[in-house]
Amino acid sequence: MSEHGDERLSDAVFADDERLCVGVVLEHDQNRALLTEWLDGTYDVLAPGADGVTLAALAERADLLLLDERAYERHAEWVADYREREASLFSPVLLLASSDELRAAADVWSDVDDVVSVPVEKAVLHARIDGLLSRRALSRELAASEDRFRTLFETSPDPAIVVDADRVVVDSNAAFRDLVGATGSCHGRPLDGFDAFTAEAIETMCATTGGDEDAWSSSAVVPVQTATERRYVECNANDLGTVPGHRILILRDVTERVHHEQELKRQVDRLDEFAGVLAHEIRNPLGIASGWLDQAERTGDPEAFDRVETAHERMDALIGDLLQLARQGSVIGERTSVPLAGLVADSWAGVTTKRATLDVAPELAGRTATGDPDRIGEVFANLFRNAVEHGGPEVTVEVGVTEDGRGVYVADDGAGFGGTDPDQLFESGYTTAKNGTGFGLAIVEQIADAHGWTVTATDAEGGGARFELGGVLDGDDPTAERA
Repeated sequence: MSEHGDERLSDAVFADDERLCVGVVLEHDQNRALLTEWLDGTYDVLAPGADGVTLAALAERADLLLLDERAYERHAEWVADYREREASLFSPVLLLASSDELRAAADVWSDVDDVVSVPVEKAVLHARIDGLLSRRALSRELAASEDRFRTLFETSPDPAIVVDADRVVVDSNAAFRDLVGATGSCHGRPLDGFDAFTAEAIETMCATTGGDEDAWSSSAVVPVQTATERRYVECNANDLGTVPGHRILILRDVTERVHHEQELKRQVDRLDEFAGVLAHEIRNPLGIASGWLDQAERTGDPEAFDRVETAHERMDALIGDLLQLARQGSVIGERTSVPLAGLVADSWAGVTTKRATLDVAPELAGRTATGDPDRIGEVFANLFRNAVEHGGPEVTVEVGVTEDGRGVYVADDGAGFGGTDPDQLFESGYTTAKNGTGFGLAIVEQIADAHGWTVTATDAEGGGARFELGGVLDGDDPTAERA
């Protein structure tokens, strides 16, 4: 090995400005001593046998192995283990060879990363070592970046997965596994193998937008069915440039936003409905009032004035019901536990009931409902008003508990529905009463929906009308224990 040439030390800068370690494994004692002297000023140099260093310890610490031909042949298996010990890192091996035949052997290049002919000048050797160690430093930086990405990916609060071109999951984080209820790894499972996603949702999540600069990225809102409820997530999909055909899908929960948007749409739809109803329903009594007012002014007939007053009362009732309807939906006040028997009595007292009779079943005593007391009162007031308007001035109205012990019914002994489709009764503006507004039952339905209850119309046993509010009552039926 030549001692001639440039004696200048390497000025290469490595990761974190640290001194990297070179393992010198040479059978030739003189060359080993000379190389150690050459390299010691720039790198940490280790050689087996020196200060009790073993081959195993050297492999653990070395960033590069430097071998001669005899050491390469003697420790071939150990060299192979060294190269494979850290799959994510580049572990270079540099061979010093004097044989042209060895330098040309194809199998040699499967075990080493570079071959230097000896004798070699110091500057040349430093340059070759620096090149390999620079690749080593870059691989360490890449591995560190991958570790940081892995940590961020796994600990992200947003569910995330990586899928291949066949829509098979190749990676997933804990948040995604929680979302879909997976107890183990999702690796290898196709997206259509998860009950959480519909076929339409999968198509949307995996869709690409080709033909423009943003083709690598897309986003859309899709539904997700968890073990307990239906949620909505905004799926942001990005192509992984490092792996062709692979995409990372990040699912951000936007359920509250979607519900808010849906509620806004419902409110807009209600406003459109109110505008149409006002234009249609108020125009008729307004025209009647105008006509009779003209006659009253010309003739002074008291009956004409009465007709004007009746038309005004009709418009006032319409406006009141419409305003009440506009305040319903999911916008309700504070929920409290409400004793129903007392609330039913208060609601009855607030309605013009003429000679009608209220009969409250004993089973309702002590039962409560959780909700907005004012809105619940409006439900019963509208049902009572409906019974009086359709059942007559002497109708009997009964309030009791449904057979399942969780609902409440309001039934009367009037004429019933007279063949009317019960579902049609809850449509805004529909009425069969001469002076009805057609909004009372629509109000009942919207308040029930806002509380998460159901409302249905059926025939009462005596032939009258019966309305059932499902899911109203709190707790279990106390009468069940006494039965």
